[in-house]
Amino acid sequence: MMKSSEIPPSKGRTEGQTKALFIARLERLLRMRKGYREDLNPLGLRLMDRAIDATYSDCVDFGAGIEARAIMSRHSAGERGNI
Repeated sequence: MMKSSEIPPSKGRTEGQTKALFIARLERLLRMRKGYREDLNPLGLRLMDRAIDATYSDCVDFGAGIEARAIMSRHSAGERGNI
């Protein structure tokens, strides 16, 4: 897996914007997972979980691990409250 220091900066995108993009993607995927959990079959849920895991890894790789952990913690606490 590439680290952020190995990836050349893209035109006009700062490190902060990249982190914000991955954090926003993680939040969106978690909202989708929660919103569609009744509609998805086991394979669909597994696909969502893999997308969430990959995006979480991207957050960590690009220096947004603390924020990503906080988001995952809030999501996990919310899921426990709905059971």
